[in-house]
Amino acid sequence: MDNNINQEFDNKIKRLTKSKTYLDYCEEVYGYRMYLFNMMDEEQLDFVFDSIMLSEDDTVLDLGCGSGSILNALVKKCRCFGIGIDQLDSDAVEIENENSQYLQGDIDDFINFQLQPTVTLSVDSIYFSRDPEGLMRSLCGVKNNRIYLFYSQYLFDDHALGKRILQGNFTKVADILKKLKVPYEMIDYSKNERILYEKSLCALEKREDAFKNEGNSDLYEDKIKEQRMGKNLYDTGNASRHLYIIG
Repeated sequence: MDNNINQEFDNKIKRLTKSKTYLDYCEEVYGYRMYLFNMMDEEQLDFVFDSIMLSEDDTVLDLGCGSGSILNALVKKCRCFGIGIDQLDSDAVEIENENSQYLQGDIDDFINFQLQPTVTLSVDSIYFSRDPEGLMRSLCGVKNNRIYLFYSQYLFDDHALGKRILQGNFTKVADILKKLKVPYEMIDYSKNERILYEKSLCALEKREDAFKNEGNSDLYEDKIKEQRMGKNLYDTGNASRHLYIIG
């Protein structure tokens, strides 16, 4: 992202994380009262919090950690060490535990930080990589690193493979993993995301006045436009979501 886009995104996240209305919206939509910005419904969050086996000996890397909510919850629950990487200014990130560290930077700079995570979590962050194949090669090259990669595949125009690219074993991420000859397990969360878009629109629309009263009408309009676009992609059969588990 260029500097202007970065600054605009930083400002948006800072404003949303100060909005009680947005926090109420997150609790209704995601099932957890925390500031969230990805397509993680309660079932997917429960998987992260309950099904990824973590101990005090683990180092968890949240690649594209956003405001840090998911990483904070993992560190607090499992007492592991947490590292978050994102391009957000540090004052927009709430890495609140002494066992956590925030690194401001591009996710493609992962290799430059010389990190040795035992678990890597990537929630809707691979899109921001300039070189997804190189990034995945680096992550898979870390010894004993278990990777959990949530990825939504959207089809915005005609594609050479047609809608086949929406199938779990033919998404852009799956193609990279197969090219690298990296075995993976996969969970299909497409139904979850479709329902999440519908639930999100409902939760937003009934809070329009509340956002307006906070002075956040523009954020409401941006969010509802984004959710309507996502719902339309599912309505037209042009979207899917999967979790890829590696290692």
